[in-house]
Amino acid sequence: MKIVVLSGGSGNDAMVKGLNSLNLGGGLFDLKVIVNAYDNGKSTGVCRAVTNTLGVSDIRKNHSRMYQAVYGENVDENIMEFYDGRFNLEKGREVETVKNYLSKWGMEEYSRYADEFFAHSNAYDYDYKNFSVSNIIYSQMYEEHGYEYTNKHFCDKLGIDDFVVLNSFDNVFIKAQTESGHIIEDEGETVFWNNPSDKIVKTIYDVHSSVGLNPVAVNLIENADLIIISTGTFYSSLQPTIEYLDFYKYINASNAKKIWVMNNEEDGDSFGVSDLDLVAAMERTGLDLDSFVILVNDDAKSTMKQADGKHNFVSMPMGNVDGKHDARKYAVALLRIYYGLDKPIDKILFDFDDTIYSRSSAEEDVSVENVKLLNSIADKSVIVSGNSYRSIRNKLSKIYGPELEGWNVEVWADANSILFRNDEQMQIIEKHVIRGDIESQLTAFIGKHGLKTEAVGGERTVNYKIKPLSQDQREKFVRLLNKEFGRVVKAKMTGKTTVDIVSLDNDKESVFDVCNFQSLNTLYVGDEVQHGNDVRIANRCNAVIRVSSVNETNIILKLLSEK
Repeated sequence: MKIVVLSGGSGNDAMVKGLNSLNLGGGLFDLKVIVNAYDNGKSTGVCRAVTNTLGVSDIRKNHSRMYQAVYGENVDENIMEFYDGRFNLEKGREVETVKNYLSKWGMEEYSRYADEFFAHSNAYDYDYKNFSVSNIIYSQMYEEHGYEYTNKHFCDKLGIDDFVVLNSFDNVFIKAQTESGHIIEDEGETVFWNNPSDKIVKTIYDVHSSVGLNPVAVNLIENADLIIISTGTFYSSLQPTIEYLDFYKYINASNAKKIWVMNNEEDGDSFGVSDLDLVAAMERTGLDLDSFVILVNDDAKSTMKQADGKHNFVSMPMGNVDGKHDARKYAVALLRIYYGLDKPIDKILFDFDDTIYSRSSAEEDVSVENVKLLNSIADKSVIVSGNSYRSIRNKLSKIYGPELEGWNVEVWADANSILFRNDEQMQIIEKHVIRGDIESQLTAFIGKHGLKTEAVGGERTVNYKIKPLSQDQREKFVRLLNKEFGRVVKAKMTGKTTVDIVSLDNDKESVFDVCNFQSLNTLYVGDEVQHGNDVRIANRCNAVIRVSSVNETNIILKLLSEK
């Protein structure tokens, strides 16, 4: 899933941690964060003035947050001090002080950048109090090597994906205009404006050099599956990224699912402003909010969870500790919206092979967890599988023992023809039963070709399985069977080495009708919903999720089972 986040430096912190906590198998989310680098406050402003580069802080913060999200308690404390520490550099000995810190952290490789930073003619015009050493190194590397090289270098060093992308490489400084017409000259002052009597209404762009939008950022938006405007400072982080050089036009044109997540509380640049005020301000940039879900937090400050009748507001509980979302709840809310799980669901129909349980032993751990998660929502769930019940039961018995004690999910198996509940056969779909006179003809024909067959269904056969066969054998034998018996049964290749023979009327859709699911709000989850035996039953359901792997099913099941 290609997720593109428009964010500031720390607004996506909880979201990144939450997504990582949900993704057991890894590799499901291709996450990129688009930021602007117009920050000009504190040590970032000094670094911009010395090196004549863009602001480093939001990029540095994103690198640090992702590193912590990926490695949790195993982070290197020296690296964390490099990224998050602030220090007073001794006047007249600034470069030596920086190099001493780098040596302490085992980062002597960056010492030359400290020398080169303080070799600038204006470097000693400033007091380096409460200063970020990492900002010095980043900004000097930006000047020498460019933004993309530097960002990739530090992502490689941290062992994380190169995920932060600039909206533009233009050297821009932003100002803000308030209701009274007052101009706030410095971005660093904007974020601490805190003046509800004279609110900020407009961003002004002071462009020192111009090359245009970053084509990488544009390409990400054009190819995204999910675009998220994350929480963050509106007038310094979110709006400038979206507004500058009409970047919003590419967002408007994207076919991705789009979600804007509101803050829990007001930021300094928008103090005294409600979420509806921010919606109006965002629309003035040109962004089409009709294509967005606006996600508000049940636990947010009252002014930040208002709704109107015009826009698509969705409210979910996402926690609020010191203004921060609960990471897990935040990620769950986002993905529920993406998958359409924020709507009522009465019954969920799951395919089994490579949806719940992988054919690959390498994904055994995820498969086992999927089975347990599925059982936790047994009242809403049913397995509909073309596989044999014996095959499914063998996998379940590894988890629930030989008697399947505690297993409560209904299973339609044996060529999706027989219902098993609590390990007992409860119901059979009559039109799936292969006629007795045809059975004898089939077995004779199969035997004549020297092949072995397995009759599935007990006393009433619903499926013949012929295996193991090579691909060439399968293709040849399916042709022969369908030519000889195509008027009464159908043969098809399944799995990797099997040919199945079932009645002409056999289809998973029959389960939908027999169970009267048409009166319920239904969801179908499978890996082959666009072809094969899943198509017709999937089309009968109110909603469909096509999963790419058991890892994605794992996410779906977590979303469904979390309270």
